Amino acid sequence: AGWLARLRDELAGDPGWPERFARLDAALAARLASTAPLDPHLLAAWRRLDGSGGAVGVAALAGELGWSRRHLSVRFRREFGLPPKTVARLLRFERAYASLGRTLLTADAAVPDQAGWAERAARWGYYDQSHLIREFREFAGATPAALTAPGSHSSNPA
Repeated sequence: AGWLARLRDELAGDPGWPERFARLDAALAARLASTAPLDPHLLAAWRRLDGSGGAVGVAALAGELGWSRRHLSVRFRREFGLPPKTVARLLRFERAYASLGRTLLTADAAVPDQAGWAERAARWGYYDQSHLIREFREFAGATPAALTAPGSHSSNPA
């Protein structure tokens, strides 16, 4: 069995949550200590993607590093488990999803948010409204409008 299967068995044998978390912390720290340091180019790429909320394109990111798009994608995926384009999509979605709560709060305020979904899509870095809706369906399983319905979003108090 691999280290993860052994860890799962050990965690199941621990008597309570404090012991499980201590074991998990120790196991993850040991795994991190035994890995090679992260390539500074990849760290810079990750930080650039995260800092832009997924708005920077892969071609631009590769150009900033002096790498080809393919080289960046292969190295990024090997290190982080996902290609940079997917990470950018997830970061963009995360920002848009988190903004739904602010949209709901604004709508409940005395001055409602008059922006339509197309305007919000542009604000959140999507090409158009249909792009926004496709991403929400893929990542959240519902459209943004459905998620803003009363009782459907974690930040929706109704």
